[in-house]
Amino acid sequence: MATTTSRETMFQSTTVAPKGLQQMSSHTDDTTESESMDFSQAFSQTSRHGNNSTSELKADVKSISTHSERETSAQLHQTNSLPGTLRFDQCKLYGRDEHIAKLYNALFQVNERDNSTIEFVLISGPSGSGKTAVATSIQQDVERSPSGVYLQGKFDLSVQKEPYTAFATALGDLCCRASDILGRAAFERFQEETIKNLDSLELHLLHGIIPSMGLIAPEKEFRADFRSSIKMGDQKNRLHYGFLKFIRVASAAFCPLVFFLDDLQWADLSSLDLLQVLISYQENTNLMVIGTYRSNEVNPDLSKMIEDLRLEQQDKKAPQQLSSQGFNRQSFLSKKGSMSTLLSPSEELGTNVTLTELSLGNLTAKEVKCITMDVLSLTDEAVAAPLAQILQQRTHGNPNFLRTLITVLYDDSLLSFNVETMKWSWDLDEVEKNSFAYNVVDLGRRAIQRNASKEMHHLLLCVACLGTICKEKYIRLVWKMSSTGDTSESLLQQLLKQAVKQMFLEQIGTSQFRYCHDAVKEAVISLIPQDEFDALRQRIGGILFEELTEEELEAMLFLVADLLHNSDRMDSKLSQLLLRAAEKAKGVSAFSSASFYASYGIKRMQNMCQGDGHLGVKLHSIAAEAERCLGNLTQAKLLCEAIIGQNCVPNIEKMQAHKILIDMLWNEEEDFEISLNYSLDCMGETIDCHFPRGKAGQALGALRAIKYMKMEKSIPSVKEINALPQMTDTSRLFGMELMSMATYSAFFAGKPTLMLMLLTRRIQWSFQYGFHASMAPAYATMASAFMHALGDWERGRKMAKVAVQIVERAKELGVAGNSEQEVLYRLHFLVNPWTQPARSLSNQLIDGYKTCMLHGDVQCAFNVIGVYIFNHLLSGKELNDLEANVQSYKPQMAALKYDKFGFFIGLVGQAALNLMGRTEHTTMIDGIDENLNRQLWHQAQFVKRFLFAHFGEYKAGAQNSIKVGNEWLKSYPGVYFGYDAFHQAICLYGEARQIAQKQGNSCAPTLSTSQLPLYRKHAYKNHALIDSWVKKGGPNHVHHLSILDAERAALLSCTQMSHDACNLYEKAVLDSIDGGFVNHAALTEERFADYLWGVDARAEGIHHLENAIKLFSEWGALKKVEQLRERHAIWKVNDSLAKSQKDIMVRQRRQSLRSNH
Repeated sequence: MATTTSRETMFQSTTVAPKGLQQMSSHTDDTTESESMDFSQAFSQTSRHGNNSTSELKADVKSISTHSERETSAQLHQTNSLPGTLRFDQCKLYGRDEHIAKLYNALFQVNERDNSTIEFVLISGPSGSGKTAVATSIQQDVERSPSGVYLQGKFDLSVQKEPYTAFATALGDLCCRASDILGRAAFERFQEETIKNLDSLELHLLHGIIPSMGLIAPEKEFRADFRSSIKMGDQKNRLHYGFLKFIRVASAAFCPLVFFLDDLQWADLSSLDLLQVLISYQENTNLMVIGTYRSNEVNPDLSKMIEDLRLEQQDKKAPQQLSSQGFNRQSFLSKKGSMSTLLSPSEELGTNVTLTELSLGNLTAKEVKCITMDVLSLTDEAVAAPLAQILQQRTHGNPNFLRTLITVLYDDSLLSFNVETMKWSWDLDEVEKNSFAYNVVDLGRRAIQRNASKEMHHLLLCVACLGTICKEKYIRLVWKMSSTGDTSESLLQQLLKQAVKQMFLEQIGTSQFRYCHDAVKEAVISLIPQDEFDALRQRIGGILFEELTEEELEAMLFLVADLLHNSDRMDSKLSQLLLRAAEKAKGVSAFSSASFYASYGIKRMQNMCQGDGHLGVKLHSIAAEAERCLGNLTQAKLLCEAIIGQNCVPNIEKMQAHKILIDMLWNEEEDFEISLNYSLDCMGETIDCHFPRGKAGQALGALRAIKYMKMEKSIPSVKEINALPQMTDTSRLFGMELMSMATYSAFFAGKPTLMLMLLTRRIQWSFQYGFHASMAPAYATMASAFMHALGDWERGRKMAKVAVQIVERAKELGVAGNSEQEVLYRLHFLVNPWTQPARSLSNQLIDGYKTCMLHGDVQCAFNVIGVYIFNHLLSGKELNDLEANVQSYKPQMAALKYDKFGFFIGLVGQAALNLMGRTEHTTMIDGIDENLNRQLWHQAQFVKRFLFAHFGEYKAGAQNSIKVGNEWLKSYPGVYFGYDAFHQAICLYGEARQIAQKQGNSCAPTLSTSQLPLYRKHAYKNHALIDSWVKKGGPNHVHHLSILDAERAALLSCTQMSHDACNLYEKAVLDSIDGGFVNHAALTEERFADYLWGVDARAEGIHHLENAIKLFSEWGALKKVEQLRERHAIWKVNDSLAKSQKDIMVRQRRQSLRSNH
C-alpha cells in the first residue's frame, strides 16, 4: 500500500503493516500527542531555568527529542500496531528543532508582549520539505489555551484567480467555531463588538469574502444607491479597513489568534495586498501570522513583499531573544482574550511587524538514519546505516521524497519483514539499483498506478478540479456525470474510503475532502496528458454550470469560471458567466481577478456587437476599470477606446468608457485642462450640449448664470422640489454626470466662469428635464460662490437650505448616490462655519463623517473630519481632547491610504502638543518643506500663523502674513479662512504696536519703524474684512471684531492710557467667553495686559496677565502658561523695584522740603 504525506504532519499518523499481517493490523489516523507535548515540555524547562538563550532552548528541545528516540522501542509495545509495520507515526520532525524553537519563540512574544507588535513567520523550502508540519507544530498548544484559535487557509494553483481563498477558509472556520471556543457570554460580547465596530458598508463587503460572516454579524440595512456611488479605490480601502477592524475585534477576543496561510506562492494579488495590510496594522493584539511558500516558485508580487519587509526589519534592532522568563506554558495556557484592548488604539501604523524567516532545507544523513530506524523500528545503528545512506543519496534528504521512496520499496518487496525472525530484511544492491531510477514525481505516479483503480483515478481527477476543499455532494455530481462505467453510490463511498485510507485524500468533518498533499494532486494530474485534463476541467465546469442551483452557482462562481474560462466555446452564455465572475471580483476589490475574467469573457465573444452589444461593452468597461485600479493606465485607455471606436455601440452606452477616461485624466494624470476639454467635447458630440470656449463667451455666460440664480424661481420650495418628476432620459442623465465631472475640472483648472455656467446648467436641466440628485451639490457649491465671491450671504444661506432639501428627496427616491456626502462636505467646509456658531458644529461634523464613511466616500469623510479637528482647535475646546482626536483618526487615515489627510490633521496635533508643552518647540512644525503639495504647504503656514499669534511671535507672524497670507486668503475660503484673517491681524497689530512704542520712546528712526505703515496697512485690511463678515451675520467673528477694535484703539494710544481701548478690551473678553472661545479670551487678556504695562498701568497689567494665565490653563496650553508665568515673575519684580524707587524719590523730596523750610 502506498502512502503520502499528510498536510498536517510529515511522518506522523501512518502505519503500514506487512502484507501478511495487514488484515490483522488496525490503521489509525490519530496524531501522537506526545510529540507536541515534548516541545511544550522543553519550553516549560526554560521557564524553570530562568534566563535562557535561543541556543539553550534548542538544546532543550533536542535533548527531549533524543530522549524520545531512545524510548521508541518501548513506545512500540504500548501501541496497538503489530511488529513489522512501517511506523511513520514514530518519526519526529527531525532536523526541525531550531525552526520549531523559533516558532515557539514568536508565539511566546505574542503571548507575553504588552504592545501590539505582530509576529509574522515566513517558512520557505522546496516542495515536501515539511513546511506545513513545522507550521502546525504549535497548533495544539495554541488551541489548548482558553480562548486560543489556530486558523488555516490554503492557496491553490488550480483556483489561483479566485480571490481571498485562504482568508475565506480561515475566517469562515473562525465564524463557525467562535461560539464553541469562547462560550456563550464571551461569544455574545464578540458579536456585539463586531456589530458595533463595523458599519453596514464594511459588513456588506466582508460578507462578500467570508461565507460564514452571518454567524457573527448579519448584514445591516444597506442602500443600493450607496454601492453605485463608491469609488473603486475607496471600496478596496474600505474592505481592507473593515477586515482590519474585524481582526482587531477578533484578536482582542481570542488569545492568541494565529493565522496560517499555506502556499503563498499561489496567492492572488488581492490576497497579498490584504496580507500586507494585516501585518502592518498596529491595533491588532495577540496576533501571529504564519505563511509558507515554496522557495523555488516565488512569484514577483510575493518576492517584492518579502523584500520590503526585510528592508523594514533592517531599520530595527536585532531580533528579540526569548524572554528571561522563558516560555511559561501555564501562563500561556491560562491567558484569555480581553475586549478591553479595543479601548487603547496605537499611534503608529506600518512599523509594528516582527519578521521571522525559517528556511527548511534537506535532512542530513544522520537525520535520514534516525527516520529509517524509527520507521523500521530498528535499534542497531550499524544495521540501519547502509540502507539510510542509499535513501539519503537518492532523495537528497527531502522528507516527502524519503517517505514515498520507503513506501514504494516496501510495496515492491525490496523491504520485507520476516514474521518468523521478527526482523526486516533488504538487499542493498537491489535497493540501490531500483531506487536509482526513481524521482519524486515517478514515485507518486507509481504509488497511484499500483494502488488506484481506473475508477479511483477518475475520482481523484474530479476532486482535483473542485478546488482546495470540496463537498461530497459536488464530488458525487461531477463523478457520476463524467464517468462512463459504474456510478453507483456504493462504489463512490468505497472509493472515497479507500482514497482516505491510502492517504490520497483526507476527510474534513463529515462531508468534505481535500488532497493530503499537493504532490499527490500533481502526480494524479500528471498521469494523463495536459490536453485531456484541460478537457476534463471544461467538462466538469459545464456540468456545474448546468446543474447547480442559482444559489450554489453564486457560491462556486469563481471555481466554475476558472474551469470554463479557457473553453473553445464562442457564445454569449459563457461570456455572461465570466462577466458575473468579473463583477463579483470587482465587488470585493479583487481587480486582478476581475480583469482576468473580463478579458477571457471578451475573448469568448466573436465581436463587441455580438447580440445586443451590452455584454461586450460591460466586459470592456469592467476590464478597463480593473486595469486602471491596477495602475495599468495604457491598457485601460485601450479598452475604453475600443468601446468608443465601435459604430455599432450607441453613444449612451459609451458613457462608462468616457467617464473612465475623464477620471484617469483628472485623478492619475492630474491634467485638469485636458480633462475639462474632453468633457466638453464629449457633451457636444454625444448629447449636443455645448459651452463657449473663449474667455469672452464664458464671461458672458457666467453673467447670465448669476442673473438666473438671483431670480426667485431658482430658489424652489420643498413642495416644488417634491413635485419634480424624476429624470429618465438616458442622454440627459449622461449629460448630468459629464457636467458634474467637468465642474470639478473647471474648478481645479482655474475656470470659475465656466464652473458657474456648468453649475447653473445642471440646476436648469433638473427643472426642465426632471429631478436629478446632482443638483444638490450644484446648489451647495453655488451657495459658497454667492457667499464668498459675490458677498451675498443671504442668497447663499437659501441655496444651502435648498441643497439639503434636495438630498432628502433623493434619499426618499433611492437615487442619492454620492450627492449627500458632497453636499455635507461643501456646506461644512464653505458655508456652515460662516453661518452657524462654531461650538454647535461638532455633532454635525461627526454625523457628516459617519455618513460619508457609510457611503464609502473616504476622501469626503476625511475632509469633514479635518474640518472637525480644525474647528476643535480654533473654537477653544480643551487641547487634551483635541490631541486624543488626532491620535484616533490619524491611524485610520494611514490604514485607508489617505496620508495627505493624516499630515493635515497631524499639523493640528503638533500645534496642540506645542501649546500643551509636550514638545520642546513653540512655533516650530516638523515636516514642512517646499516639496509639499501647495495646498498642504499653505495649511502648514496657517498653523504656524496660529502659533505665532498665540506665542506672541508677532514679527514672524506679520512677515509671514504679508508674504504668503494673502495668497491663502484668496485661494481657500473655507472654515480656516476667517480665523486666519484674525490671526494675521493679531500678529500685524502686535508687531505694529511694539514698533510704535519703540518709536514713541526714541527720536531716532530705525529700520523697524519704516515697516510700521506696512504692518498697519495690512492689519487694517484684515480688520475691515472681518468687519464685513460680522455685518453679514457671521456668528464666529463677532468676538474677533471686538478684539481687533481694541487692538486698533491700543495701537493709536500705545504711549498713554486710553479708556476707550480699556473698555474695548473688556468687551472683547466678554464676547469671547460668551461665544465659548476660551483661547481667544486668554489671548485678549494677554494683549490687554501688554497694553496696560506699556502705558505704565502696571498693577492692572499684572492683574490681566494673571487672568490670561488662568484662561490658558483652562484651555490646556501649559507651555503658554509657563511662558506667561516667567513674564509675570519679571513684572512683579520690576513693579516692586519701581514702587521702591518711587518711595525713595518721595522721601527725598520731603526731606529736601524740610531742609529748605
